[in-house]
Amino acid sequence: MKVVDCPRTRLYAIVAEAFDTIGCQPAMIELGVHKGDNAELLMEALKPRRSVLIDAWSAEALKAYSHFEALPPWLLPLTAFERYFGGSLSDQATFDRTYEIAVQRFAGDERVEIIRDDTVPACARLRDRHGAGSFDFIYVDANHQYEYVLRDLLHYQDLLAEDGVMMLNDCCHSLKGMNQNLGVLEAVGNFLKRAEFTPVALTSTDMGDLVIARQGSAVVRALDAALDGSDLSFVEVMPQMLPAAHIRVSPQGRARVSFA
Repeated sequence: MKVVDCPRTRLYAIVAEAFDTIGCQPAMIELGVHKGDNAELLMEALKPRRSVLIDAWSAEALKAYSHFEALPPWLLPLTAFERYFGGSLSDQATFDRTYEIAVQRFAGDERVEIIRDDTVPACARLRDRHGAGSFDFIYVDANHQYEYVLRDLLHYQDLLAEDGVMMLNDCCHSLKGMNQNLGVLEAVGNFLKRAEFTPVALTSTDMGDLVIARQGSAVVRALDAALDGSDLSFVEVMPQMLPAAHIRVSPQGRARVSFA
């Protein structure tokens, strides 16, 4: 696994190069869309033949943020994130507005299908319509709590092609992550024990992105070659070290991944 000193958008370009190497124009899924900013970046980089964007856009879904009646003191209240969402997170109108922004953003683009639903029924719908292995790239950025991330990985692996790539947002163990009850890193560590996937690249950033793919696949070799041929700085670590990853912040405020 390569720990790469770059933002996630640079990894999008690496993934695009790997797909080009194996002759794949990908079909992609994004779980967790919000206003569509990241979906637009992914589409610019990957130039997919088909894009499915899935989000519940639901205030009700945020009840999974904490399972406790009283919010634990180590978690930020949901009001801390209202600026990002543009309104109260207890008001369904906030999510209806962001949904309409996403819909308008991709209006008229025949490559794009928007599904407003929970990720699990959306997965079943896509499997019925397109079949197993019908998508080449899946970006996992929906509910970030442990059980939900693991659930998404276990369900959506069936939709991923043999030479497909999964990418997970906010895959980190940091103070910011703990304040938001993130369980992405822990969930992917569990998933890698259950499924024949391997971590390929992790950004050395405070809220890191992780690229995983099936062990021994052609796309893993293509991703490694693309990273080796790039001007990016990276260090290689054993993939088994991934669950130990955490963020250290230097006195100058620079966040880096550490395994110590």
